[in-house]
Amino acid sequence: MNDLYLKQMKELLNEEYDDYLTMLDQPHRRGLRVNTLKTAEEELFSVLDVKKEKSPFAENGWYLDDDTFSPGRSPAYKAGLFYVQEPSASAAVTVLNPQKGMKVLDLCAAPGSKSTQIAEKLGNTGFLCVNEYVHKRALVLVENIELNGTANCMVLNADTKDVADAFEEYFDAVLCDAPCSGEGMFRKEEDAVRDWSPENVQACAKRQREILENAYRCLKPGGVLVYSTCTFNMSENEETVVSFLSMHDNMVMEDAGVSFGRRGLINDHGLDKAVRIFPMDGGEGHFIARMRKTGLSSKTKEPKLMKSQKIDSAALSFLDEMLEYPYPYLFEKAGKVYGGTHPFIEAGNCRLIRHQVYLGDVIKGRFEPSHHFFLSSFSRFRHTADLDDEQADRYFHGEQISLAADKGWNAVTWHSHPVGGAKSDGKVLKNKYPKQFRFR
Repeated sequence: MNDLYLKQMKELLNEEYDDYLTMLDQPHRRGLRVNTLKTAEEELFSVLDVKKEKSPFAENGWYLDDDTFSPGRSPAYKAGLFYVQEPSASAAVTVLNPQKGMKVLDLCAAPGSKSTQIAEKLGNTGFLCVNEYVHKRALVLVENIELNGTANCMVLNADTKDVADAFEEYFDAVLCDAPCSGEGMFRKEEDAVRDWSPENVQACAKRQREILENAYRCLKPGGVLVYSTCTFNMSENEETVVSFLSMHDNMVMEDAGVSFGRRGLINDHGLDKAVRIFPMDGGEGHFIARMRKTGLSSKTKEPKLMKSQKIDSAALSFLDEMLEYPYPYLFEKAGKVYGGTHPFIEAGNCRLIRHQVYLGDVIKGRFEPSHHFFLSSFSRFRHTADLDDEQADRYFHGEQISLAADKGWNAVTWHSHPVGGAKSDGKVLKNKYPKQFRFR
C-alpha cells in the first residue's frame, strides 16, 4: 500500500492507526437493504433464510453474515425485494432523511444504491431525479431503478451543470455523493488501492467543488443538501465543505442527527457536526455533511411538461385489462408508453434515458409490455401465475412452464411478488423473461 497514504492515515487517526491497519486485514462485511416499496423485513426474511445482523446505518439495513448466500441467484433478488449494499453506504441517505412528497435529486447516482434507498423513503410520492454522467454506469443505474420498482423516478445521463441549468432551485433535498479517491473502498477493491495518489486526491477535490456548486444551484431555499464521499482525507471532505460554505453565506451546517460514526475533524464552519465512518465503526469509509439553504427563492420555476402523443387505444385497453388501478400519468412517444405517479416534466438539455415506468411498446396495433412494467411497485395485476422455487429457477433459465393460468399476458410471481411476465395459452407459460437477465 502507498507509503504516502499510510502516512496520511497515521496523521488522521493517531492512536487508532494500528486498529485501522488491523481492520484492513479483515474481510469487508456484506450487507443488504430491504426494499420497503415491495416488502417488509418480516416477510422478506420468512422467504430468505440467511444469517444476518441489524445495521445501525439504515432502518431497513442489515449485515449479511452468510458466505454461502449468492444474492443474485435468489428469486427474492429477482423480484427486487432487497438491494445488496455495503451497510455503511446507506448512512448518507439516513442523514438526508427525505420525507414523503418531497422532490429529491441524487446528483451522482450510479449504480443506484442511494437512489433506490431514497425511492423507498419517498414511497412513490413526490418526485425523484437521479443523474449519472458516465453513460455505461447510467445504464446500470436504470437496471437497478427498474428492479427497485419506483414509479416516480427520472433518470438522467448529464453533466451536473446541465442538471443545474434545467432545475434551478427546484429540489427540496439534494444528495451529492461525489466521485472520490475511494480510500474507504480499499478492503473491497484492489483497483482503488492501485489508483491512489496525492495527485488523484487533489484532482478529485477540484472536481468535487465544481459538482457541489451545481448541487447548490439545484436546491431550493429551505432545502437540505448532503455532501458525502467514501474517502478519508481532509482535502476531499472537511476542506471541500469549508471552501463551499465560505462562498455561500446562505448555507449552514446542520447536525446529522445520527448516533453512528464519529464527528468531523475540525470545527471551522460547524464541520464538527459532520459524520465520519471508519472500518473501526462498523463500515468501510464515509464522510457525510448535512447543510441547509436559508433565505427566499427568486429563481424557482416549474419545468415544462413533456408533450405526449395521444395514448394508443391498444395500450389503454391492455393496461385496463391488466392493472387493478391505473397510473395517474401516462406518456407516449414513438410507440413507447410510460406511466408514473408524477407529471412528465422536461429535463432541459440533459440526456433523458428513463422517465418513470417504461410500460411497453405499441407494435402493429398491439401492445407489448416491458419487463419494467411487471417490476413496478405501483402495479397490482389482475392476471398472475405464481411459481414455486423449482418453477422459478426454470423461469429464470428461460424455460417454458407448464402451469394453468389465464390466457394471454400474466405477471409471473414468486410468493406473490412479480418477477417478470409470460404469455399463457391456459396451460403453458411462454417465457418472456429478458435474455440478458437469465441464469446461465
